[in-house]
Amino acid sequence: MLRRTLVLTLMLCAAALAVLSSPAAARNVELLRGTVRPLSHSASGTAAVVSTGSGRRVLTLRSFRLDPGPRVRVWLVPRSAQGDGQLPKDRVDLGKLKGTRGNQQYTIPKSVDLRKYSSVVFWCVPFTSGLARADLRRS
Repeated sequence: MLRRTLVLTLMLCAAALAVLSSPAAARNVELLRGTVRPLSHSASGTAAVVSTGSGRRVLTLRSFRLDPGPRVRVWLVPRSAQGDGQLPKDRVDLGKLKGTRGNQQYTIPKSVDLRKYSSVVFWCVPFTSGLARADLRRS
Protein backbone atom coordinates (compact mmCIF):
# COMPACT_ATOMS: atom_id res chain seq x y z
CA MET A 1 0.00 0.00 0.00
CA LEU A 2 2.77 2.42 0.96
CA ARG A 3 4.71 1.56 -2.18
CA ARG A 4 1.66 2.17 -4.38
CA THR A 5 1.05 5.55 -2.72
CA LEU A 6 4.70 6.51 -3.22
CA VAL A 7 4.60 5.51 -6.91
CA LEU A 8 1.38 7.49 -7.50
CA THR A 9 2.84 10.52 -5.72
CA LEU A 10 5.99 10.39 -7.85
CA MET A 11 3.92 10.08 -11.03
CA LEU A 12 1.81 13.10 -10.08
CA CYS A 13 4.93 15.16 -9.30
CA ALA A 14 6.51 14.20 -12.64
CA ALA A 15 3.33 15.15 -14.50
CA ALA A 16 3.16 18.51 -12.70
CA LEU A 17 6.81 19.27 -13.54
CA ALA A 18 6.22 18.40 -17.20
CA VAL A 19 3.29 20.82 -17.39
CA LEU A 20 5.17 23.63 -15.63
CA SER A 21 8.26 23.28 -17.82
CA SER A 22 6.39 22.95 -21.12
CA PRO A 23 6.57 25.79 -23.69
CA ALA A 24 2.83 26.31 -23.23
CA ALA A 25 3.53 27.40 -19.64
CA ALA A 26 5.83 30.19 -20.87
CA ARG A 27 4.11 33.56 -21.11
CA ASN A 28 4.49 36.71 -23.10
CA VAL A 29 5.56 39.68 -20.98
CA GLU A 30 5.13 43.30 -21.99
CA LEU A 31 8.38 45.14 -21.22
CA LEU A 32 7.77 48.63 -22.65
CA ARG A 33 4.76 50.56 -23.93
CA GLY A 34 4.01 53.90 -25.53
CA THR A 35 1.33 55.78 -27.43
CA VAL A 36 1.84 56.37 -31.16
CA ARG A 37 1.73 60.13 -31.71
CA PRO A 38 1.65 62.10 -34.95
CA LEU A 39 4.66 64.04 -36.22
CA SER A 40 3.96 65.03 -39.83
CA HIS A 41 1.09 62.58 -40.48
CA SER A 42 -2.04 61.66 -38.56
CA ALA A 43 -1.30 58.60 -36.40
CA SER A 44 -2.63 56.68 -33.41
CA GLY A 45 -2.35 53.37 -31.60
CA THR A 46 -0.12 51.65 -29.07
CA ALA A 47 3.43 50.38 -29.48
CA ALA A 48 4.76 47.78 -27.06
CA VAL A 49 7.88 45.66 -26.72
CA VAL A 50 6.92 42.13 -25.75
CA SER A 51 9.20 39.33 -24.62
CA THR A 52 7.63 36.14 -25.92
CA GLY A 53 7.49 32.84 -24.09
CA SER A 54 10.03 31.50 -26.59
CA GLY A 55 12.55 34.23 -25.70
CA ARG A 56 12.08 36.50 -28.74
CA ARG A 57 11.40 40.22 -28.41
CA VAL A 58 8.89 41.86 -30.72
CA LEU A 59 7.62 45.35 -31.29
CA THR A 60 3.85 45.01 -31.31
CA LEU A 61 1.59 47.68 -32.79
CA ARG A 62 -2.03 47.56 -31.62
CA SER A 63 -4.98 49.48 -33.07
CA PHE A 64 -2.39 51.17 -35.25
CA ARG A 65 -3.33 53.84 -37.80
CA LEU A 66 -1.02 56.01 -39.89
CA ASP A 67 -1.76 58.17 -42.89
CA PRO A 68 0.10 56.55 -45.82
CA GLY A 69 3.50 57.68 -47.06
CA PRO A 70 6.05 56.27 -49.51
CA ARG A 71 8.74 53.85 -48.29
CA VAL A 72 8.02 54.04 -44.57
CA ARG A 73 10.51 52.27 -42.27
CA VAL A 74 10.09 51.30 -38.62
CA TRP A 75 13.11 52.39 -36.59
CA LEU A 76 14.12 52.12 -32.96
CA VAL A 77 16.02 55.25 -31.93
CA PRO A 78 17.35 56.84 -28.74
CA ARG A 79 14.63 58.87 -27.00
CA SER A 80 16.54 62.09 -27.62
CA ALA A 81 16.27 61.67 -31.42
CA GLN A 82 14.17 64.30 -33.15
CA GLY A 83 11.78 63.52 -36.00
CA ASP A 84 12.59 66.58 -38.10
CA GLY A 85 14.99 65.18 -40.70
CA GLN A 86 17.86 65.20 -38.21
CA LEU A 87 17.49 61.58 -37.16
CA PRO A 88 20.84 60.24 -35.98
CA LYS A 89 22.66 57.47 -37.78
CA ASP A 90 22.36 55.58 -34.50
CA ARG A 91 19.18 53.60 -35.17
CA VAL A 92 17.90 50.05 -35.51
CA ASP A 93 15.90 49.34 -38.66
CA LEU A 94 13.12 46.83 -37.93
CA GLY A 95 11.96 46.79 -41.55
CA LYS A 96 9.42 48.37 -43.81
CA LEU A 97 6.02 49.27 -42.43
CA LYS A 98 3.74 46.26 -42.98
CA GLY A 99 0.56 48.31 -43.23
CA THR A 100 -1.00 51.61 -42.27
CA ARG A 101 -3.85 50.02 -40.28
CA GLY A 102 -4.25 47.28 -37.71
CA ASN A 103 -2.13 45.10 -35.45
CA GLN A 104 1.37 44.04 -36.52
CA GLN A 105 4.69 42.82 -35.13
CA TYR A 106 8.39 43.36 -35.86
CA THR A 107 11.21 41.21 -34.50
CA ILE A 108 13.78 43.04 -32.37
CA PRO A 109 17.28 41.55 -32.58
CA LYS A 110 18.60 40.19 -29.26
CA SER A 111 21.65 42.46 -29.54
CA VAL A 112 19.53 45.64 -29.25
CA ASP A 113 19.84 47.43 -25.90
CA LEU A 114 16.31 48.63 -25.12
CA ARG A 115 17.63 51.00 -22.45
CA LYS A 116 19.29 52.94 -25.27
CA TYR A 117 16.73 52.52 -28.07
CA SER A 118 13.56 53.54 -26.29
CA SER A 119 11.56 55.24 -29.05
CA VAL A 120 9.94 54.01 -32.24
CA VAL A 121 9.90 56.28 -35.29
CA PHE A 122 7.93 55.68 -38.47
CA TRP A 123 10.24 57.25 -41.05
CA CYS A 124 9.47 58.29 -44.62
CA VAL A 125 12.74 57.66 -46.48
CA PRO A 126 12.20 59.79 -49.64
CA PHE A 127 11.15 62.87 -47.67
CA THR A 128 13.57 62.29 -44.73
CA SER A 129 10.73 62.90 -42.34
CA GLY A 130 9.31 61.27 -39.26
CA LEU A 131 5.63 60.53 -39.76
CA ALA A 132 4.91 59.41 -36.20
CA ARG A 133 6.65 58.18 -33.08
CA ALA A 134 6.10 56.38 -29.81
CA ASP A 135 8.29 56.97 -26.76
CA LEU A 136 8.41 53.70 -24.82
CA ARG A 137 8.30 53.42 -21.04
CA ARG A 138 8.35 50.47 -18.68
CA SER A 139 5.02 48.69 -18.48
